[in-house]
This record gives sequence, C-alpha cells and structure tokens, in this order.
Amino acid sequence: MTIEAAFFEMTRGLWCGAGDCGRTPGEVDDFVARAAGAGFNLLLPELKGGHGLLRYPSREFPQAVEPGYSDFDLPSLLLASCRKRGIELHAWFIDFFEGEGGPAYAAHPEWAARNAQGRPTNEETLRGERFTGLWMCPAQRPGYSDQWLVPILREFAERYDFDALHHDYVRYPGDLAPDQYCFCDSCIESLPQWAGYVNEARPDEAFDHALYDREYLEAHWEQSPRVLPAYWDRLHRAERSRFLLEGGYFRYGRQDLDYFFYRWRTEAIVRFVREAAEAVSGARPGMGLSAAVFKNPVQSGRFIGQDWREFSPWVDTLIPMDYRDHFPGSFDDYLALLAEAVGRQKVWASEFKRYLPGFALWPLVQGGENETERGARMRATIEILQTESPQGWVMFCAGDLEKYRLWEALVE
Repeated sequence: MTIEAAFFEMTRGLWCGAGDCGRTPGEVDDFVARAAGAGFNLLLPELKGGHGLLRYPSREFPQAVEPGYSDFDLPSLLLASCRKRGIELHAWFIDFFEGEGGPAYAAHPEWAARNAQGRPTNEETLRGERFTGLWMCPAQRPGYSDQWLVPILREFAERYDFDALHHDYVRYPGDLAPDQYCFCDSCIESLPQWAGYVNEARPDEAFDHALYDREYLEAHWEQSPRVLPAYWDRLHRAERSRFLLEGGYFRYGRQDLDYFFYRWRTEAIVRFVREAAEAVSGARPGMGLSAAVFKNPVQSGRFIGQDWREFSPWVDTLIPMDYRDHFPGSFDDYLALLAEAVGRQKVWASEFKRYLPGFALWPLVQGGENETERGARMRATIEILQTESPQGWVMFCAGDLEKYRLWEALVE
C-alpha cells in the first residue's frame, strides 16, 4: 500500500486552540470544513486552557468561564459541524497547569503545588524571567483533583456528546526543578503515612530490628521500622522536604527515599486518571479518554510523575508528544530517532486501544526556510509516522498551520 493510500485509512488528528475554531457559528463551520478538506478526521479543541479558564458556558463553574464564552457554546457548534462530516471530536483539557490569575488558585491557594520553602511555582524563575504559570498539587485530598478537575470533567461529559475527553499536562512540572514539587503541607504530612514511615499505633517507637543478622542492612526492611527521625516535629519544612527526597529508609543506610517520593507522585497521577475515567463513564457511558504524554514513560515517570504505561485501564487513545524539540541533534537525527521512539512506544502502548504519536510544527521550523522547505519537513515527518504507526498520528497545531502557511502544503 502506498503512503497516499494508507493516509485515508488512518486517524489524522489536529490539536486546535479555541481561537482557531472561530467565534461565530459560520467561522466554526468554516474551520471544521477546512480541517476536513486537509484530511483530518479527528479534532482536539482546547476547552480548558493553561490559564485555568473554560471555553464554554459551564453551569457548575461559571466563575471559571473565559470572558466571551458564557453566551457562546463552542462545543455544541463543533459537535454539529463535526458530526455532519464524520469527524471524531475530543475535548482538550489542560489538567494541572493553571494560571496564577485563575479562579481555582484564587479560591484555594492551598491547592497549589509548593517547593521545599513553601512557595508555589509562579515564584520560580525560568530563563531569566519570573514563571507566571501555576501548577496545582495532584496528590492533595481534598484538593484540586477531586474538588475541581473531576467535577469539571463530569459536567462536560453530562452536557456534551463528544467522542472523548483529552488529558494534557496530566503530570507534575518538568521545566521547574522536577525534584522540588510537591512539598505542600498535605504532601509532607501524607507521604510518610502512605509509605509507612511511622507506625501510627506506636508512633514513638523506633522498632529497630531485633538481630540485624543479615549480610545487607536493607534485608531487614520487612518489619517496618520508624523511618522518620525522632525530632521530625521540630524540623523546618525545608528540612522535612529534603529528608523525604534525600533521606534513607535505614539510619546509616543508603539514601533511597527518593524511590518512595517518585512513586507517590506517579500514584497520584494514576489515581486522578482513574477517578476522571470513572466520573466520565458514569456521566456518559461510552465516552472515551485520550491523553497527551511524553515520549518515554520510564523517564517521565521519574521526572514528572507520568508513567503512562499505568494509564491503560482508563485511557483509550494514547498520544505521545514526539516533538522535534524533545529529541537531540539535527533534523535528520530527529527522523531516525522518531522512528526508533515509535517502535518502542508501540510496545509500551500495546494495552491501549489506540496509539497515535503526535508531532509539532513549530519545532520543525528553524526560522529561515521558505514555505516549500517547511512543507518538505512536515511531509518527511508525516511519512515516518505513517510508515511506523499504522493507526495514525496527531499534529500540533491548527494555529501553526496558519502561522507558517502550511495548509496548502498539507492538502497537497
């Protein structure tokens, strides 16, 4: 089968910002028609942005609706336009990345992820400037996960018959010192209990092993000694945070508590994914879930709490972000590494119903190319994905197709 013939048997997805979709019924229909004409059969419109606001008239969270969308029902217009063209539709939600001016943080600043000094992410510096994004803690209960995100997803599923809801930023922060989040008050208190660092029935007992008669100290782990130091309650939060990340299970043993810290984070993300799926399926049986994830789940599990291999019971469609800027080297290196990454991902993603690698346009553009050169890079990337991923692929994004004038090249 030729690449051109295979194209029409694949899922071809397009992430699109709410603004890309239009602000009138006519503009929305024109956008969907243009996407269909370019060969896309899956659209993923962003309906909860990184500023924490919703792009539709939510009844349960009116305080979170972006100005201009209270009387503009974008999801309904997209549904009508996509259904008449046979286009699949996933509602794209930014999960744990919020805006510092967003309503969730304004009402509940205690839900924010915090570092060892107790400061939220918008007090960090990134590339010489203050970072204005606000990450919320996935693990805190009650908190942002169960009091805000899950109810929003449930309400959307009740109201709109989309094919799926789409997770993005379903993780901890990555470009802001991944080991420093989260040490909010809730995590500092709850992680030791979860990991069994203290026996609640006898909290003041160390319960050292009776014999220590084995060759390796770590072989005496099973009796669950008290891991927290006796002076735990007198430590400053920064010292507690450092111990939870850098301390040792045994006094004078290896500094191995980072294992428990990273596992705490991955389980918090998986718990949210499960609860979201349960809420969505309860509200609208048959509605699916998809997720944008990083390219290597082993690495992203350690650095951002996103071991997406564990998502398979609750996510139908997996979309790794195999973006050019996530790989080293030249463009030719990228194509070779992309093919290798897809081969590995297909094994990791074998338990998901559908695997669709995603690529982004903006990292393919170096700045000096003409439209023909940009189109050639886009086509070369698509050819790799169509060869290596028979189920299809997803492109980021509609705005960049317009910005780099690549709509016509895609049609060709």
